[in-house]
Amino acid sequence: MRMALMYGAILLFSVFISWIIFFSLTHARTGAWIRKYAGMQSSGVNQASSALLVLSIAFILNDVSQIRSKASDVLLQEADVLRTMGRISVNLRHDLGEPLRGMLTAYADATLHVDWPQMEKGAGGHLTASQGSLAHAIQISDFLFSKLDEIGHPMLSSQLIHGVQQLRAYRLQRIELSVKHPSFEKVALSLFFCLIAICVLTLTHTEKPRALRASVFLFSWLTMTTLYAILNMHNPYIGISPVTNAPIASAFERLKVMSRASETIYTGAPAPEAQPRR
Repeated sequence: MRMALMYGAILLFSVFISWIIFFSLTHARTGAWIRKYAGMQSSGVNQASSALLVLSIAFILNDVSQIRSKASDVLLQEADVLRTMGRISVNLRHDLGEPLRGMLTAYADATLHVDWPQMEKGAGGHLTASQGSLAHAIQISDFLFSKLDEIGHPMLSSQLIHGVQQLRAYRLQRIELSVKHPSFEKVALSLFFCLIAICVLTLTHTEKPRALRASVFLFSWLTMTTLYAILNMHNPYIGISPVTNAPIASAFERLKVMSRASETIYTGAPAPEAQPRR
């Protein structure tokens, strides 16, 4: 509903701008003043201003593409760290590995059901230390540092500590990417080039006010619609083709499988018999 209202406002604003241009050309005083400068050769300037507008919008679209690519990479790396730490926990003593897997599973669950809805709203930065995956990341970190002597093997200890540090770093990047927005300077520059292009268009097409009105309407409407779409797409977790939480969901399921397999080994329950080949 909000998006439909915004597109409607952009449409009305574009109509308003085109009617102002048309009225200025058809009015006696303003029309005569504009025609004083209408004979100059401005086609090259018009093309240059339009090209600069297209380039400025292309730069913002490139930012959107880079943010989405980075968000996808961060999620894959975060999911890989979860699976790696879960795999290491299987090789630890049960009183160390089982709590660690439980914390990792709780971290993934909080990421999917607490962090993700906030990230889709662009409000991930409002999550506090007691909300979402951050509380579980702190719990994992405190647990590992308190159990370093009991883990025993220095390589395993080093891998786990490095893993939890990566986990917290990837979580922070994931949250920060959800609140990214195009800089004010880039959007203002695009609107400035749009204004210059409309002004030059007015000077070069004064002899056809109706065609000029249609051109100004389409130019301003397409520019502002594109900028608004870019503003909505800048959050990589929403939009037409959003970055999904599939990597974290896959790691979450994998951690649950590891927990069930480890519990079966610990309790001494017989493993399921393999089905005979046919």
